[in-house]
Amino acid sequence: MFDKGIRRVGGTALVAGLVGLVVAPLAGASAGAVNNPGQANKISKTYVATVKEDMALHKALPAAILKKGSILIGAQMENAPDDFFAGNSQYAVGFEVNLAQAIGRVLGVSVKYQQLPVWSSIVPAVQTGRVDMSMTAMNDTTTREGLINFVDYLVDGIGILVKAGNPEHITGPSGLCGKNVTDTTGTTQEAYLKSLNAAGGLCAKKPITEVVASSTAQELANLATGRADAVLNDNITDAYDQQTMSTVQSVNYPPIESSPYGIGFPKSDTKLMNAVHGALQLLMKGGNKSVYHEILTAWNVASVGITNPAINGCKTIYKKVC
Repeated sequence: MFDKGIRRVGGTALVAGLVGLVVAPLAGASAGAVNNPGQANKISKTYVATVKEDMALHKALPAAILKKGSILIGAQMENAPDDFFAGNSQYAVGFEVNLAQAIGRVLGVSVKYQQLPVWSSIVPAVQTGRVDMSMTAMNDTTTREGLINFVDYLVDGIGILVKAGNPEHITGPSGLCGKNVTDTTGTTQEAYLKSLNAAGGLCAKKPITEVVASSTAQELANLATGRADAVLNDNITDAYDQQTMSTVQSVNYPPIESSPYGIGFPKSDTKLMNAVHGALQLLMKGGNKSVYHEILTAWNVASVGITNPAINGCKTIYKKVC
């Protein structure tokens, strides 16, 4: 997918399939607007630049990370406004991209992305050590915690996206019954759809026809071509799509099954997990004046922010929503 060797696109180094992160963000929201990536990029960049290295956390990193001087993040770069490529380039942008950069600055290492082909490949890539960690709009769930560890860094729910004008008059989950609904395989959205169709579920008597996609881009194509009447995706992604695409709109309904997003780590590598957890604690320090909050605010997604990161939060503080 990437050119071999090294080249520059918008200031971001692409190295044999790796996207070396420079700085980048935008403006999004759990119910808000995202329509000027360049402006959010500039604003967020100023806060990332203020982050100082913490020597204790740097020294606590695994030897392999210290040796190479970087952390490789596995992602599927199609999750605007979280992490995605700007326009037709391979320049990584998004509030997660900036937050990852800030984490790297605390730890005294660079951060790079490896684009993974399909969503369902992310957890295996973390498990096998193909990447050092994942950070790509992934919900921490009790099932996933059985496979990898998580450091949770925000909370968001599922949203419903429809064609502009809402021709099917879908106003909430009950409106999905009997409709064609697209989601990405292996996601919490797919699990939610299946729960609606299950015995005793909201749509058990009038089941949803699931239109399975491998990516957010395919979901949007399914909606545009009429293969699907609605998309189930993250709430903040729907808000972004509504602000940047005239052909779609987000259904005005409260976030469904809100739960934490987690940075994923192999079970065998608690040193990196603990270092990233410590970095996030520092970045969140100061509340509304913290670098963490300023990055989210630049992207207009501050409403999904939390005050402290959690390790495997579904087993601890988020039990009721996981």
